[in-house]
Amino acid sequence: MIKAGVGSWVISPSVGTSLAGYFHDRVSTRVHDDLMAKAVVLDDGSTKVCFVVCDLCRVMRPEVERARELINNATGIPTENIWISATHTHTGPEAHQNKHVPVNMAWLGRLPQMIADAASRAALSLRPVTLRLGEEYEDRVSFNRRFRMRDGTVRFNPPKQDPNIIGPDGPIDPQINVLRIDGPDKQPVAIIANFALHPDVLTGCEISADFPGEMSRIVSNQYAGKPLVIYMQGTCGNINHRDIHNPEPQKGEAEMLKIARVLAGKVMAASELSKPMESEKLAVSTETLGITYHPMTDALRERAAEIRAQEKPHEFDLAQAVRIEEYDLDGKIADVEVQAIRVGDTALVGVPGEYFVEYGLSIKEWSPFDQTFVGELANGSFGYIPTLDAFHPGTYETMPILSATLEPAAGVKIANAAGQLLRNLAD
Repeated sequence: MIKAGVGSWVISPSVGTSLAGYFHDRVSTRVHDDLMAKAVVLDDGSTKVCFVVCDLCRVMRPEVERARELINNATGIPTENIWISATHTHTGPEAHQNKHVPVNMAWLGRLPQMIADAASRAALSLRPVTLRLGEEYEDRVSFNRRFRMRDGTVRFNPPKQDPNIIGPDGPIDPQINVLRIDGPDKQPVAIIANFALHPDVLTGCEISADFPGEMSRIVSNQYAGKPLVIYMQGTCGNINHRDIHNPEPQKGEAEMLKIARVLAGKVMAASELSKPMESEKLAVSTETLGITYHPMTDALRERAAEIRAQEKPHEFDLAQAVRIEEYDLDGKIADVEVQAIRVGDTALVGVPGEYFVEYGLSIKEWSPFDQTFVGELANGSFGYIPTLDAFHPGTYETMPILSATLEPAAGVKIANAAGQLLRNLAD
């Protein structure tokens, strides 16, 4: 019999902490809604796994490793069986030390313990459960943000209703995967929902989990037991909510609530129509790839010099110049962890970066499981991981060093590794 426990911990920083997601400093003015670390621990009697999802833009590798160590010490769960990811909210604290946005180091120092506290609570609340699997589809709130233009270029978020737009340069992933965990009373104690959409809707300077937090609250409130609802971010590296055919700005509270309600309805449908799994097996397969960091080039050095020669360079361009000038990873190898965890009849794949949706779709297509969750920003972050094709026309996501920190082939290598890990779990 499989058992599960849930736990959560408030991880909101103090007001005045700088927010992540932009290349300029946004100092938080108030807490719109608390940020959470939400944890689920599963135990099939021989294997224990732990999922922790944080309402943050990213969780970097040093904090992941420290949190895993603390969780292992408190619960005995092997570190490789622990998944730590971020929802990617752009109204959470900056957790990546950089030259552009100040980091609240006192808060960052506490973050691993707060993540571990959520996991420890989950490990202490184990009870017999039933695993259920559901899915839904929603294709009206997410859009590929790269567009083919009439002049042959590809543009990132071009002006709305621009007559020079031919069409989107890539797909979306409309699938909503739902893992529902029911207690003995057949009511959910946890619901994990996996969907691909950038959470940069609320904007502004208020601390918030954006639509993933609101969606989770809406769904939880539909059940008497108030289950823990977790939004697990899908492969949204090139996906956002911006509809170029809609002339409205699509920012702020009203838009955030609309998206949250739409997704909540679909998650509820998937939950209510979910089916019990035949298997209760837990298994983990991981691989750490040695992937080369993006090389320094003469063209990049020339770009930095060109920016410095400008009288009043844009803050975005200035950020690019700084990154190039201080780049010290040329020729070095990154340890890139790819993680796959089997939960009964399904499996969850974690990749450490803002992964392009084409790769997520490919992993799902070639997976031996009928339904596969793919979560990005899991167990660290290496920035954007675009497709090889995307590097040739180039857009914001493919800008070397600033956005794409790994070699162009990184995404292919990660997808291939994920496929093999899934096959290992299916055997």
